[in-house]
Amino acid sequence: MMAMIIPLALPNKIGFSFTWDDVVQASQPDYAPNDSSDLSGFFEKIKYCNRGSSEIKSEFIPLVMEDQIVGCIHNGFFDNYLRRFKDVFVFVPSDSRFGTNVTLNKTLSTPEERTRVVGNVIKCLAEEEKELIPGIRNELYPVAPSFGSPPYFSVERAAATYFGIKAYGVHMNGFVKRDGEKFLWIGKRSPMKQTFPGMLDHLVAGGLPHGMSCVANLIKECEEEAGIPLSLSNQAMSVGAVSYVHVDGYRYERGVLFCYDLELPGGFIPKNQDGEVESFKLIPVENVANVIRRTQFFKPNCSLVIMDFLFRHGYIGPECLGYLDLLQSLRSGDTS
Repeated sequence: MMAMIIPLALPNKIGFSFTWDDVVQASQPDYAPNDSSDLSGFFEKIKYCNRGSSEIKSEFIPLVMEDQIVGCIHNGFFDNYLRRFKDVFVFVPSDSRFGTNVTLNKTLSTPEERTRVVGNVIKCLAEEEKELIPGIRNELYPVAPSFGSPPYFSVERAAATYFGIKAYGVHMNGFVKRDGEKFLWIGKRSPMKQTFPGMLDHLVAGGLPHGMSCVANLIKECEEEAGIPLSLSNQAMSVGAVSYVHVDGYRYERGVLFCYDLELPGGFIPKNQDGEVESFKLIPVENVANVIRRTQFFKPNCSLVIMDFLFRHGYIGPECLGYLDLLQSLRSGDTS
C-alpha cells in the first residue's frame, strides 16, 4: 500500500500530538513515492508565516513616537481596550504626515516613565481578560523604529504583537558532519510551552530582550536550551537573518530572526536545562527538509530558519523551480 503524506494542515498555538517515530517516518525519501520534491511545501510554510498581511493597511493604524512609526495597533484593540486610558494613549484623528495614528501622552517624557505606565495598562488588561494577553513573561522588548536605535519605551513581550512592534530573535542551527553527510539537531518543544507546545524546533532559539546583545543572548540560550558550554557556543557563526509579518485578529507580528550556524562535535549530546525542550534527535539535513515540506510538525518560523540553512548549504539550488522567489520570500518582513 502506498504511504500517505501527512496533511499540510497548518499549526496553531494549541499544538498537536505526534512522536519521533512519526517524524522519522515522514522524513524518509521513500515515504512518498510520488513526491515531486519541489518547493511547494516550503512556499506553504512561508505563506503561513506571512498570513493576513493584506489586512494591515485597512485595519491597523500607526503607533507614532517623535515623528517615527514604531508599530501598528488594530482599530478594534484601540477602541475596545486602549482608548479609555486617555492619560497614556492619544488618538490623533489626522496629521499631514501619518494620517490617523496613535501616540503616547506628551506628559510621559522619558523611556522609563513610558515603560512603566504602558506596563500598568498591559497588566490591567491581562487581569481583566485572561485570554486577551496570555503568557505574561515579565520580559521587555524595545520599541524603536529600527534595530539598535534608542528605544522610546519597552513593552511586555507577550503584548508586543498588540502594538505591532518589530520583535527580534536569535535562532541557531546546530549541525554535525559524519562521513561527508550533514545532520541537524532537532528539538521537540515541551508540551507545557505556552506557544506551539510539542512541536519541532531547531537546536537553540530565543527572543531578544531589551538591553541584551545577540551574542550574549545566543550564549545564554545555548546553555539553557541545549547545555552547550561557552567553549562551543562562542564558535557559532552569524549567517544573516530572515523576516516575516502576519496578522491574527488584533495581533500584528513583525519578526526578524538573526540566524546562526554552529558545527558541533560528533560526540556532543544536547541536554535541556530549562524544561522548555522535551527531547532532541539528530536527523540528516535532507530528511529534515522532507519533514518541513511534507508536514506541519515544525514551529512555523523555525521552518524559515532551516530553509535559509538549506539554501546556504546547497540543499536548495537554482535548478529548483521557484528558487529565487523562495529565497526572496524568506525576508518578507521589514528587516530594518
